[in-house]
Amino acid sequence: MITRDNLSKMLFFDIETAGQENDNVGFLQKDAEGHHIFEKKSERLGYSDVTTGYYNKAGLFPEFGRIVCVSYGMWFGPGDYRIATVSDENERDLCQKIANLFHTSYSKDYTPVGWNIKNYDVPWLFRKMLMHGIQVPYLLNSFGKKPWEMNLIDLKDMWKGGSNLDVTFEEACYAMGISNPKNILGGENVHRSYHEGDIATIVEYCEADVKSMIELVEKIHNIYANPIVKNA
Repeated sequence: MITRDNLSKMLFFDIETAGQENDNVGFLQKDAEGHHIFEKKSERLGYSDVTTGYYNKAGLFPEFGRIVCVSYGMWFGPGDYRIATVSDENERDLCQKIANLFHTSYSKDYTPVGWNIKNYDVPWLFRKMLMHGIQVPYLLNSFGKKPWEMNLIDLKDMWKGGSNLDVTFEEACYAMGISNPKNILGGENVHRSYHEGDIATIVEYCEADVKSMIELVEKIHNIYANPIVKNA
């Protein structure tokens, strides 16, 4: 399961994303071709209208959104962990900083850990780096690898315990008695906060997500830290 050795070699991380433009009108004015493609995507996904679809959903797709920040943390002992954030208004520069982080992590044998990172965070970083002409670090590069060859830990998969039913990070935190980072902001409000210029709250929320991930894994680690005592 989770040992002290592998816990100390985990790189916990989370990304926050938003739509490139504040609203659908701004997107149309700046990028007519992209707007047309998003219109078709909205129709394909069954959004009620492209205006609402862009405001609520553009930040979910790397092709139409941008990375606001990446927060990451490492565990050094019981209750001892460090959390930091990488952010930059220039997204290419931000992606390069993130790539450097994961190159360094690979050289030091760290394993990326996060919630739903297989379906969200890692694909976002992979595609954004390619879009900006940046080589994708080995830890994030899935090309040519079998699923089990990806050296990362998705806490959502771990928490589901083999179930096919969906579960949220908020639900896992509630179940394990861990502080809920959604009390700070909530992912659905990141787009609005970003375009209002409130980056500080987004960073606070992102770092709180990482803190709760570390606390979740530490709590599970503590369950297995002591040997099982069998009944006589």
